[in-house]
Amino acid sequence: MSSSYKENLYFIFVHKWKYIVPIIWSWFVKKNKNSPVRDIVYIARQKDKDWIFGAKVRRLSKYSELNASIHYHDKLRNIPDADGYYFIYQNYFCRCLRSKPSIVGRKNVVMFTHPNWSKKYSKTHVVWCFNKAADYIICLNSDVKRQLIEAGVQPEKLVVMHIATSSEFFYGHERGTGGVGFCSTYSDRKNPDLVFDLIENHPKRHFYLIGRNWENDKRFTEVSKLSNFTYFNNEPYENYPHLYNKIDVFVSPSFLEGGPVPILEAMMSNCVPVASDTGFSSDLIRQGENGYVFRTDATYKEVIPLIEKAFEIQTDVRKTVLDYTWQNCSKKIDRLFNT
Repeated sequence: MSSSYKENLYFIFVHKWKYIVPIIWSWFVKKNKNSPVRDIVYIARQKDKDWIFGAKVRRLSKYSELNASIHYHDKLRNIPDADGYYFIYQNYFCRCLRSKPSIVGRKNVVMFTHPNWSKKYSKTHVVWCFNKAADYIICLNSDVKRQLIEAGVQPEKLVVMHIATSSEFFYGHERGTGGVGFCSTYSDRKNPDLVFDLIENHPKRHFYLIGRNWENDKRFTEVSKLSNFTYFNNEPYENYPHLYNKIDVFVSPSFLEGGPVPILEAMMSNCVPVASDTGFSSDLIRQGENGYVFRTDATYKEVIPLIEKAFEIQTDVRKTVLDYTWQNCSKKIDRLFNT
């Protein structure tokens, strides 16, 4: 028995029955595609308020020209009535289909960062929900769109949108410090071995690591003793623009990303990106013009020469990403609700 067949059976017998109300609802309630959407609600969990998801829904709702509000609830219940809903994470959409079945008759826009399938929210499960009740799924990069089409999502529902950052909060700086930077929360997905390999094997450059939990890595203690390394641990987000000013070349070495947003923040700050080929790296970076992209399995011996070549780039990197602001992103989402 194939794994996909087992996954499908598991979804049918363990989870699909939970959607009986929205399934029946969809038989009797048909969406009016031409009905104007005026009131929209951005959906997130209470625990997201102080995290990146919370920051995203606050900014997107702030710049919306529709009547936008935010609903936070850790169990994604008590959702208010509205003409349309924006779900900051794909699993939240599935959960809300069960807690408020009437959303099948409303306009639903869902953000999909990157494939993060689990036993509960499997590919079969999430794709079924998308095809059943989502109007648009925002893919943070072209590769995610391709993967979702291969998974069975109806292509006409998929829209590539590279989310956003603030062109006012992150201001441009003149490069010349010689610094190299990283920005992420520690996890295996962030390729910590490459991060530490670069610091250890490129002593002529000073490396700045912005993030948290990196002290949990077994190599951290030794690397932290090096004179070419500075760790900004759990810095307040409002300090990030100042920290990016220390950086000329920004390195993003992750194995898997939806964005990552720090690349966009760094580019908006006029840092030259050197990034692994995941997320929207290849969508934003023009090789040799405003940065460099490398394979996700590249070693430090391959990345160090790219870092040095990045220092030679004269392009105003900030100008290449000025279209990706929260204002513009929010307007694009508004248009989706009324398309």
